This record gives sequence, C-alpha cells and structure tokens, in this order.
Amino acid sequence: METNIINWSSIHKNGDLWWQHLKLRKRLFVDQEAWEVPHNEVAEWDQYDTANSIYVVTHDQGRVLAASRLNPCSFEGGGWSYMIKDAIEGKLPGIPQDILLQAPDRAGTWEATRFTVDPTLSSQDRNTYLAANAQALKLEAKSRGAKELIALMPPAYVRWLTSNGLPTKRLGPTKRDGTGSRICVIGMDLNN
Repeated sequence: METNIINWSSIHKNGDLWWQHLKLRKRLFVDQEAWEVPHNEVAEWDQYDTANSIYVVTHDQGRVLAASRLNPCSFEGGGWSYMIKDAIEGKLPGIPQDILLQAPDRAGTWEATRFTVDPTLSSQDRNTYLAANAQALKLEAKSRGAKELIALMPPAYVRWLTSNGLPTKRLGPTKRDGTGSRICVIGMDLNN
C-alpha cells in the first residue's frame, strides 16, 4: 500500500490514479449514495475540484482503494469558496445553512472532503485503507501550513478518527442533509 499526493501540477504524473479516484467517487457518491452532483457515466467532480485542490490517493499496485481531497479555506473564486462556507451561505441546497454559526476563513484552516473507499473491500480492509488515507491527509495538510482541518461528515467519524490516532471533535450541531443522512462539521487541531 502507498499513498500519492496529487495536485494540478502533478496530475500528468499520476493521471491514472487521479482518474480512478474520480471514478471511485462516482461509484460511491452518485451510484451508491444517490447524491445529485456533477458526473457523467464514468466519473464525479464538483466545483471544489480546483487548482488549489490536493488529492490524497491511497492505492495498492496501482489500484485506488481510498482517496480524499484538501482545499484551503482562505480561497474564493468563481462565486465558490469551500463546501462548509458555501453551505452556510445557502449556496448548497442539500446542506442546512445552520451547520455552523460562522465559517472559518483563516489561512491555517483547510477543509477535507470527498473521503472515499472502495466499497468492494471487506470491512476490515476499508478501515485499514481509509485510516491510512486519513493519516496521510493530516500529514499533507500540516506540511502545507494547516493548523486545523474541518470536514462535513457523519458524526460517527469523530469517534472513528479519534480511535485511529486523529483526535477530532464536533464543531457544530448534527443535522440532516437533503438525503436524510446525519451530518455535522468536525474539526481536527493540527498543532499537536
């Protein structure tokens, strides 16, 4: 197992891994979870896939098994910033505006999104690969000067991340998204 860090300047070196991760996102978020997000018959993407995005892709012998995405919370462009802030501002109809009182926009805060893991893996393997991906994501965020990570996740991830050595806390109330799933904003202090 290894993890590659991919950004727009290195996609050409990791094109197959990057493409596989978009296909995995489509299988999970569109086919399985029925999210209404941009996609075609093969891949999923959204407005937060920008030149600022950092993709953390965990694979084994070239097969993508888990992935996630990092974006700085200090960026705005084309009418979009980052998912949590845009939700608070009412730009994302499927996510309640009151998920957090105020959106962080400090330079040291980064948002982690699009956590994916291959659904064909056993439960134990999904846990192993996703935990490895989350650890790599934390290290990459820290290497880029992040002091805090935030994410919009099911509340169970607070316990799961903490049990995997990534102390996390809930920052906002638990709400229901447009699909009826329970979600909340969680945060991880990277100063430790």
